[in-house]
Amino acid sequence: MTGSKHRTVGLPGLALATAFALVAAAGTAWGQANNAGESGNQVPPAELLSVTNNQGPTTAEHLKIGIWSKAGNVTTYTVGNSWNDWMLWLVFDKLREPSPYVGGGEEWLATSVTQISDDARTWEIKLRDGVKWHDGTDFTAEDVAFTFEYYREGPANRWTHHASAVPRIEGIEVLDPLTVRLTAEKPMPNFDRITAADLPIIQKAQWENVTEPRSFTDLGIGTGPYRIVDYKADEFYVFEANEDYWRGKPQVDKLTLVMIKDPQTMFTALKTGEIDGAARSLPPELVEEWSKDPDIEIAKAPSLWGSWLDINHSREPFDNRELRRAVSYAVNPEPMLERIMLGWGKSGVHGWPHVDSFWTRPNISAPYDPDKAAGILDAEGYVDANGDGFRENPDGTPLDWSIKVASNQPLFVRAAEMLTTQFEDIGIKTHIETIDPATFGGLWSSREFDLRVADITPHGIADQDMLIILYNGDVRRALKQEPEKDEIVLRWRDTETRQERLEVSYELQDYQNTYPVRVMLWYPDGIFAYRWKSYDDYESSSGYGIFHKYSFLPREVRGDTVDQLASTRQ
Repeated sequence: MTGSKHRTVGLPGLALATAFALVAAAGTAWGQANNAGESGNQVPPAELLSVTNNQGPTTAEHLKIGIWSKAGNVTTYTVGNSWNDWMLWLVFDKLREPSPYVGGGEEWLATSVTQISDDARTWEIKLRDGVKWHDGTDFTAEDVAFTFEYYREGPANRWTHHASAVPRIEGIEVLDPLTVRLTAEKPMPNFDRITAADLPIIQKAQWENVTEPRSFTDLGIGTGPYRIVDYKADEFYVFEANEDYWRGKPQVDKLTLVMIKDPQTMFTALKTGEIDGAARSLPPELVEEWSKDPDIEIAKAPSLWGSWLDINHSREPFDNRELRRAVSYAVNPEPMLERIMLGWGKSGVHGWPHVDSFWTRPNISAPYDPDKAAGILDAEGYVDANGDGFRENPDGTPLDWSIKVASNQPLFVRAAEMLTTQFEDIGIKTHIETIDPATFGGLWSSREFDLRVADITPHGIADQDMLIILYNGDVRRALKQEPEKDEIVLRWRDTETRQERLEVSYELQDYQNTYPVRVMLWYPDGIFAYRWKSYDDYESSSGYGIFHKYSFLPREVRGDTVDQLASTRQ
């Protein structure tokens, strides 16, 4: 089983799509891009999994939503990753929306983002007039120019690579109060579809004198549909609707996001009515039971997450790309999808990046072939010299790799258990080490592991530019350089058209699936539960699931951030 479950939970043959508004944003964007003569994948549409499609309220005074990852004072320096970046988008806007994952979208803070040089190095941005910051001051070109300057020159965060690296912005000109011209070091043919759709615009007045942004404690001032009015990190965040939002006053007046790190506790709180929604995917084993709960609705929406086996190529012997190739051939993702995720998702056999990303080569794969794995190991000198059933290292020393997993991730522990069995089938001995979440999180920097099982967000596996950012990180960490891969990346950087860049990125994807540092295990379906009597006007936006600012905006202004073609809620 390699595809998502296309089954009705509960009553057979229930016609869900006829009265359900949750649809994938990427469908329209993908169609627009392909009409322009480009290639790309189509994200599957969202589905309602509940037995009954109720028709609840489309407005609310106050919603409580469970979250599981802290966001500091909700700025680009405290959110820090894409586990919860939808919180940031409540407060901040981008030039284009919704995301860099769909290959399309629409103008938001910008009214146009236009390439004005043949080599795709220079772009001109026309901005929307009349937009206000939360403090009532005007949004202008000075704010956009400052954002790019600050991210290019200042401390790094999850978004700064859009100005400092991929792409690297050299020239920043304010042509008039509503026009900015940007020139990059290298071509950036996808500036409008990736950078403009991911970079949060910050207020010059608030940030121009901030030299240590990670220590900055003021509440973030944005142009978005919500103001953050109170928070206590690790406990709660309170947002109030921006009544003067240029796109229209939100349909929910107040949002309280409650920190609940333990998934069992979070879903118990949702079941008992302590919270109105859970911004975390429902465990697969609960879907069947919860689909019959008269107070709960469940939506399957493309969140574009992934679970993978991370191979530490900054440590011997994993600097040997042939050994990593053998590891990839030894991993069989299919039974993991069925046994661990109960079929809710797609298997890692589709390779990396995300199988549903607009930027991923169609039909890419990372096949399971234990015979090829064994052949490579034999050729590299990993043989069972003493006859105990396990291979030794080429120097004759015992081989025993560790697989590290966070102790609060039971699904990943089960995956690690299955991996040890699969490796044993080709004579590789491994053992599992469960460690506390904080220590596990530090492994990305410390590199103190052989193998680890972890999840990865859309920013890491559904954004073409992040292929290059991850490549840069891999090069810095690698014990052994790989000139063939370097050459592909250099050609990618020099491409001047969307299509050329896409084709070269396909080469990079093929290389990374042949000699991987990451082996995909599965791509989970985003399965989101909420109490429909509290609020029932959620929609899907690819990469964000259903919990995002677009779900709270008036339906008539959501535009291409969601696909309204099948919106039939009354």
